[in-house]
Amino acid sequence: MSEAAEPKALGPRQYLLAAGLAAAVAATMWAAQLEDEGAETAAGLAAPTRSAPRPAAQAASASDAPAPAWSLAERAPWPEASGTQLAAWSPPPPPPPPVAATPVTPVNPGPPPAPPFPYQLIGRMEEAGAPAQALLASGNRSLAAKAGDVIDGQWRVDSVGPNGLALTWLPGQQTQTLTFRPS
Repeated sequence: MSEAAEPKALGPRQYLLAAGLAAAVAATMWAAQLEDEGAETAAGLAAPTRSAPRPAAQAASASDAPAPAWSLAERAPWPEASGTQLAAWSPPPPPPPPVAATPVTPVNPGPPPAPPFPYQLIGRMEEAGAPAQALLASGNRSLAAKAGDVIDGQWRVDSVGPNGLALTWLPGQQTQTLTFRPS
């Protein structure tokens, strides 16, 4: 099913990458050996260059004490800070004392609002001698309800009229009206 895997020949790209890697390693090793020479070169670059030769007397005094590569700059002392500047860095004032909490009287919000009716009014059915029935549908159930019926143990149908349906939400005794949509 499987053949013996033969090693692939290296292409020109692999040879080029290997040569670049070898050059990078060689350059790194060379740079590591030159650390001492680099410090001397940096010190030589920091020394001032002179365009004109100095007289021999000055050259002898200069060789006795090495001249610094830089000299300290003279500056005036810092000005004294003003009171407003110091106040900006002071700690904040202490917080005011807590105010005595007034007792909160619970407010009776009343009965909770009735939830939306879970069914959609899709029609009305009238038969001879029987009371009118409302046709209701939800996502998974359809039913016919007449006045006095209780739906899902929470909604009582009060009346079925030509314009819609009157309901009462039993837990809160709140009424709701569903009307037919105009077509």
